[in-house]
Amino acid sequence: MDFSLPKKYKLCSLKQIEELYAKGNLVKAFPIRMQYLLDNQAETQAAIEEASSEPLFKVLFSAPKRKFKRAHDRNFIKRLLREVLRHNKQELEQLLTQHNKKLIFSITFVGTERPDYKFLEQKFLKAFQQLLQELNP
Repeated sequence: MDFSLPKKYKLCSLKQIEELYAKGNLVKAFPIRMQYLLDNQAETQAAIEEASSEPLFKVLFSAPKRKFKRAHDRNFIKRLLREVLRHNKQELEQLLTQHNKKLIFSITFVGTERPDYKFLEQKFLKAFQQLLQELNP
């Protein structure tokens, strides 16, 4: 089992981020908000070769500057979110592989208090299960 979350999983493309927030669907489990956009893969040989090097999902993590004025608080929250996703990504990868789809999504922490790992993991798993139910037809 691979528990890594390398840089290739990071959503960096401004075009994809704008499309995600314009056309994406929303899943909420306070204090976590997930915006996602599903992309069906073309089943040509070129797409299959490209898919082998590209990850099944790309993700963006954010914490609002309005609620967390200090950068180290925002960085701490994003670090916790990355860690929780890293430990729980296998289920998502299996589902996307089965349905031959790709996913881009953002995870935003919208709470007002700085969370601890256990609390954040509970809420993340609740939102993650809602996301998996919506992705599974």
